Amino acid sequence: MALRLIVPIFGPPAAGKTTLTLHLGSEPGRRIFRLREHVPTEALAATAISPERLGWIDEFTVGRAVRSYVTATQGDSMVHTILMDNFPGSRGQVDQLLAIMLAAAPGCRIEPIEAITDAKTLKQRARTRKVCHRCERDPIHDPRLPALAQEDDPWACVRCGGLLHPRRGDSPRLFKARLQRYHETAAGIRDGFTSAGVPVTQLDTTNTIEGAANLLAPLLISRSSTL
Repeated sequence: MALRLIVPIFGPPAAGKTTLTLHLGSEPGRRIFRLREHVPTEALAATAISPERLGWIDEFTVGRAVRSYVTATQGDSMVHTILMDNFPGSRGQVDQLLAIMLAAAPGCRIEPIEAITDAKTLKQRARTRKVCHRCERDPIHDPRLPALAQEDDPWACVRCGGLLHPRRGDSPRLFKARLQRYHETAAGIRDGFTSAGVPVTQLDTTNTIEGAANLLAPLLISRSSTL
């Protein structure tokens, strides 16, 4: 088995990108790439300084992390698909990704997915999302992965029983800044792919994210098995 498919999944905050990758990435032969898991802690800490820098990592660090991950995964005979959670985040990162793939995985197909939903749903999800500091040992104590609550206690983690917390980036001020940044960069991300001859598929996650994942699953199977 060789690396056949890379699926960048981008979209506005609370559109369900991480939930999509968790659902789809559980299948054999698939791996999930999250940029924050592959950069130095000091670079990650710099992203928490202000709303304007929230989640922003310099292009050199991004390129090095993506190149290292793709190269290592290309050499793993057990992996055929990489799902990229919330990446790329800019037109420059699109260009980096395409250049890295051309050099490190020239036979690999790319299938970018843009998760979309309406503003009301985004805000509602941001208000209700919770994270678990005990289950997700984030290096800067800012966990991102959505946590499920127990049926009889909405603030108790279903996995460990620990106390759940609202996600820091979902506070009204930070969420507004993140949403604005997405609107400023989305057109460039789309154009980066389409100008390189790579079409972007838009996936509506408004009703249920799980349902959207089920719609996307056959596409990924066909793309990864026909190369």
